Amino acid sequence: MPMIARAEARSSMRPRLDVVAARPSHRGFTLVELLVVIGIISILMALLLPAVQMAREAGRRTTCTNNLKQIALGTINFTDTNEYLPAARPRDQFLTWPVFVLPYLEQGPLYDRFDVFANYPSQPIDAVQTKLPFYFCPSRRTPMLAKSPDRPNWNVGSCGDYAGNAGYNEYWAEVFGEANGVINSGRLDFNTVVGGRLTTIRGRYTLAAISDGLSNTFFFGEKGMNINHLGEPGGWGDGSYFSGDQPATAMRIGNALFPPAVNDYYPAPGPGTIPVWGSGHPQVIMFALGDGSVRPVDKRVNLSTLAALCARDDGTVVGPY
Repeated sequence: MPMIARAEARSSMRPRLDVVAARPSHRGFTLVELLVVIGIISILMALLLPAVQMAREAGRRTTCTNNLKQIALGTINFTDTNEYLPAARPRDQFLTWPVFVLPYLEQGPLYDRFDVFANYPSQPIDAVQTKLPFYFCPSRRTPMLAKSPDRPNWNVGSCGDYAGNAGYNEYWAEVFGEANGVINSGRLDFNTVVGGRLTTIRGRYTLAAISDGLSNTFFFGEKGMNINHLGEPGGWGDGSYFSGDQPATAMRIGNALFPPAVNDYYPAPGPGTIPVWGSGHPQVIMFALGDGSVRPVDKRVNLSTLAALCARDDGTVVGPY
């Protein structure tokens, strides 16, 4: 047999590896296995989501705490300089405490754009519409303007989530007499108007008037609001933050007749309704006290305790809360 023929014969006798070699098998997931995996992932997500939400709320609450601390310390510095606490509003239709404390919150240039002796309608629109993040609680909303003006033809202004403590026994104190809060309306006989302008913007009280002690008295806290009516003035208490036309915008009271809002859906205000304390946080409201500290207070706090903390001079000894 020729050599070439023998070589071809031997070659034809070799096994073909690509034919004989076994191919690996690839078995897919069964439906049951897929369902098990999906179930495990769902359980993990259900466990992790609340933890993520809690972590985010903790961060928002820390921001809110820092906002209130900044406001309280700025107010104490204001008081040291001026020898009186700021008025919630010196008189009806003028400005509010969030304007008066601006120089002590590192906002001197913004303060200079206001004319603090002129009424709200006279203020520059760019000033009243400045949205300051430290006046907003991130658990409730991002900075926003009011949805409607306090009065027709007035400029809408920025909103705000923090109110001065007006005590528990008087709300319209500029008209009806004394109050036992800290940040109240000014007295009409203090802040007279001449030629359409205020002669002074005095608040009612000095630090010495807080006989219950700075660490036992609320200065500021979070406003109770209905989240379906954010940015609405009047009884909803969320008008233009720098406008003193609506007293509920800049101050709140608390007692047995006016307990805190336990959620962000408190009922529609009726005649004589006074907006109360509240917050966008679960379970608690953040309050700044006169010593600059900030404390969470349960929304279902004992109402006698709440009233004592809102009063600056009732002599009540406040226990743990």
